[in-house]
Amino acid sequence: NAEAYASEDFGVGLSSYSREMVMKNCFRIVLGYTDLQLLYEPARNVVDKCRLRAAEVVERTPSDSFAWLVRAASSIRLVKVGEFNAALRNSQRTGPNEQWIARERIELAENFYGRTDAATKATHETDLALMASSYRGVKVIARRYVSDPNFRARITAVVEMLPAERQRLFVGNVKKAMREIKSAAPAAEGGNI
Repeated sequence: NAEAYASEDFGVGLSSYSREMVMKNCFRIVLGYTDLQLLYEPARNVVDKCRLRAAEVVERTPSDSFAWLVRAASSIRLVKVGEFNAALRNSQRTGPNEQWIARERIELAENFYGRTDAATKATHETDLALMASSYRGVKVIARRYVSDPNFRARITAVVEMLPAERQRLFVGNVKKAMREIKSAAPAAEGGNI
């Protein structure tokens, strides 16, 4: 809760490990708050501390893609839409092939898709293509395709631009995700799903 972090200044040490740990903690905390919790000043203050720490990190190390992502996440949670878009684009520019960061960027962009501008949508498509082009990434994208109807048109447009073997891999993963979801769903009354 916000009170637990209220006195924390999320100080960033001199080592890259220290910066990484602070940014990972901030990312987890920022996305952990519900919209309802963010109505209260203590929670907003914690998110703003993380936003400011991320800004300090990227000022010292502008190539830190994850810190740019933390800045984007904290900015959107504080409804600083312009800062969100700029930071998300900078995260993609500084870490275009970092799949673990791209996965988080995709999640953030999709969750706040209505707030992304045209330039951010373009970098988002680049991240989608990266994930759809990798064995591990295509599984993540396929699961989202199955579970999020609003995502389907966006990813379909991206996948259609990929080589045929990547398209087949995507379709195969969509089918597998559908089977997994179907088998995990509780049986409806009468045994029918």
